[in-house]
Amino acid sequence: MPAPVVVDAGVSLPTQKLHAFPLERKVDEARVERVLASLDTRARAAQLLLAYPQVDKTGPVQVGGVLFLGTMLRNTTKAKERIDAARVRAAVPPFFSVDMEGGRSNRLASVKALRELPSARDMAALSDDEVREWGVKVGRTMKWLGLNLNLAPVLDVAPSGHMERNQRSFSGDPAVVVAKAQAYSKGLLSTGVVPVGKHFPGYGDIDGDSDHHLVTCDWPKARVLAEAKVFADAAPSLGGVMLANVAYTAFDGKPAILSPPLVALVHEHDWLAVTDDIAIQVLADAIDGTAEDVLTQAFLAGNDVILTTAPPDWDKGIDPVGVLVRLAEADPKARKRLEESTRRVLRLKDRMGLLDAL
Repeated sequence: MPAPVVVDAGVSLPTQKLHAFPLERKVDEARVERVLASLDTRARAAQLLLAYPQVDKTGPVQVGGVLFLGTMLRNTTKAKERIDAARVRAAVPPFFSVDMEGGRSNRLASVKALRELPSARDMAALSDDEVREWGVKVGRTMKWLGLNLNLAPVLDVAPSGHMERNQRSFSGDPAVVVAKAQAYSKGLLSTGVVPVGKHFPGYGDIDGDSDHHLVTCDWPKARVLAEAKVFADAAPSLGGVMLANVAYTAFDGKPAILSPPLVALVHEHDWLAVTDDIAIQVLADAIDGTAEDVLTQAFLAGNDVILTTAPPDWDKGIDPVGVLVRLAEADPKARKRLEESTRRVLRLKDRMGLLDAL
């Protein structure tokens, strides 16, 4: 029986079975290939989707990952029950994710031990050991709840601009960003929770908010690559990176999540390429298309995990799994693309211990 984790005064909580330091764990390639071979096209497509909880609370889980936002974790008892129930209904154990950055972005402020979780900017004033300990506290609570993937830390180097103003960036100094991001990530990893760094290749000192309007960055290519190097320097402590919704003119001028050359940079490391939210209208407007067009371009650009804040079975949205299935069935190149990303997802899940019982 694993030791209990104390996340609040007088409350002892049992741990979830996740491997500590999963990124150091060797992948069981034979098991990954066996699980991959057992999945049909639709099941493979589902592994690529990280989505808001589906409307159907009793049927099979239709996605490879579930995203928790807003106040969904305020009642931790109900959240844990919801996650446990979803896990039972999934053929392949899902990622259960949240963005626990700190400060204003604290989805678990209802937990006493995390109520004072500092913002990234405030963590920069702490020692690396103190930042790592915050990562441990966050990871332990996430693990108890059943959450296993943290869409954090932020590795944007922001001396000013949007990420500095809202305190989500650790610093304008690349060395500080790398040190604190690694410390926080190592704390998470010690509990089995995998960090996903963001927003690749780097938001820097950009002043706009890409959630609300198209943000275009005119940095020369060398500057973009310098910002991306911060992620590379933190590579051993990241399971993946989330690409930005920012458009970089030095590449192809498309939002990074839709840019094949930028996604290719992610795959130079042993990372999952994760999109930022594809459900925002800004992206459809940027390509003069539809939500389905955004999904299609994000997939064909090479992303392994496609994040959407729309429930996968929402009757007012698109059927994202169905879109990916149609693409794969219509084009052998898209089918190969699907297999590659499904394999990457399963390899990380194997490192985490999620495939141990399969």
